[in-house]
Amino acid sequence: MNQNNPLDSTSTAGEYNPNAWRERFIVPVLRTASVLGVGMFAIAFSITPVSSRIFVSILLIALFAITFLPVSYNLRAYALLFLCFMLGLNGVLLFGVWVDATVFFLCFIALSSLLFDNNFNISALIFNIVILIGLASLFSLGVLSPTDPHTPRSSLARWALFILDFTVCGIIVVIAANSLKREFARAAQQAQSSYQALSAERAQLEDTVRDRTNALKNRSVQLQSSTNIARTLAEIQNVPDLLKLAVDAVTEEFNYYHAGVYLLNAQKQVAFLQAASSQIGADLIGAGHRIGAGVRNPINIVLETRRPYATTDLDKARFIPDVNFPTTRSRVVIPLIVRGEIIGALDLQSNKLESTNEEDIDIFETVADLLAISIDNVRLIGETQTLVEQLRFYNSDQAQEAWAKITSRRSPAYQYTPAGVRPVFGQSKKDESPIGLLQIPLILQGQKIGNIHLRRKGYTTNWSDKERNLVEKIAEQISLALENSRLVEEAQQNAQRDQLIANISSRVRETLDVEAVIRTATTELRRVFDLKEAEISVGLPQAEPKPTRKHTSALKLR
Repeated sequence: MNQNNPLDSTSTAGEYNPNAWRERFIVPVLRTASVLGVGMFAIAFSITPVSSRIFVSILLIALFAITFLPVSYNLRAYALLFLCFMLGLNGVLLFGVWVDATVFFLCFIALSSLLFDNNFNISALIFNIVILIGLASLFSLGVLSPTDPHTPRSSLARWALFILDFTVCGIIVVIAANSLKREFARAAQQAQSSYQALSAERAQLEDTVRDRTNALKNRSVQLQSSTNIARTLAEIQNVPDLLKLAVDAVTEEFNYYHAGVYLLNAQKQVAFLQAASSQIGADLIGAGHRIGAGVRNPINIVLETRRPYATTDLDKARFIPDVNFPTTRSRVVIPLIVRGEIIGALDLQSNKLESTNEEDIDIFETVADLLAISIDNVRLIGETQTLVEQLRFYNSDQAQEAWAKITSRRSPAYQYTPAGVRPVFGQSKKDESPIGLLQIPLILQGQKIGNIHLRRKGYTTNWSDKERNLVEKIAEQISLALENSRLVEEAQQNAQRDQLIANISSRVRETLDVEAVIRTATTELRRVFDLKEAEISVGLPQAEPKPTRKHTSALKLR
């Protein structure tokens, strides 16, 4: 029991209980009465008769007993009221209607109001009035008389006035005590109601905070999972491996028993299952599972609306059972969209009843976007690699063809001899002995365009790996230098050709006469190419005779 809160009667129910409050209230009252009673007895000891001293001593001993001995509440309460009543009765027997009898009787009524229910204090008031009326009768008839010889005898009118005053004071005390108890109980009930409301609000707030904390934890875990998936997908450069790794990662991170990826064909009409994390999905892939247009299926709904689809088997209107996955109770399908174009869908299925909120949808959309971007990036990387490879082969063929033409016209070879460097115009006789010989090919874009032959002089015949690597690097630089020279030469030739064409065009356009144009063109061609003869003929070829008029113009220069 909580000693600090008198409104809290029990530790479990939390409801107001006046009995618990009274049990705590009576203890300090008894202790105070014990201390003050001893003091008052000591002060009045000298003027109190011997019989009264013995009586009051007995009452004080009883007061100490109920105060400090472990007795029940009812025994303490009844004993305290009895002591008050006996002290008041002793005062009446000693002094009649004078002095302190009224105080003890009123204290008896007030304590009965506080220590018991409402009806008890009324009964205590009536009991006191009856006792006083009986005492008044006995004193008036002379049966009883005050023990103190100095106390005068009271008349019946005096007793009647005393009883009337006591009755009025007692009624006031009872009404005040009952009103105080009702207000106290009402305030206690209001305070208890407020306390219970605050407790309920606090419990609700704690539940809200707990739910929010759990939601934040789940979202943090989901974000971390999406980060892990993104990090994993970024390392894959192959579409089949990428899809398989994606569905496995989604199944592991989000606890779905099946995850599948559907990709649209080029015509955007059929969605093929390309990857799955479950064995059922793997079997469907092997059977070429596809979903065609027009079929009422969550995949088609997502592909048509380009919006996520989430439902459970409790939603009979939206849930579409899948015969391939009969144990599915929750399903989420997210579109795969990249650069504004939908390329497929991510299908997540669970055999548990799991509600999906907007935050979960956002996480799944993020994962789907990452997957779509990864798929598109891998495709672009593959296409780029294919183009680079094709370009490399094209450049290699072009280089091989260009160098084949160059070597067909001339044989650019040079040989170092003791007499110096000299060109090699034909197949010279070479020392075929392999002793001290090092041959390194000249490689350009994967094609061999020549060779380097090196032979040591003297008896040193071995070439170290370091020397071979050095010669290979030199060969690479020679190949690049040769190719650059060829490209410069080709560019110069193209420039000369363009300049020649521009000059001839400029000369030809100087006149508008047909004969003059032909004459100028013929002259320029003969001059530029240093020809022996040049001829330009203008006219339509004759396939068969026509009635139309024919005009032919020809100019020949020698």
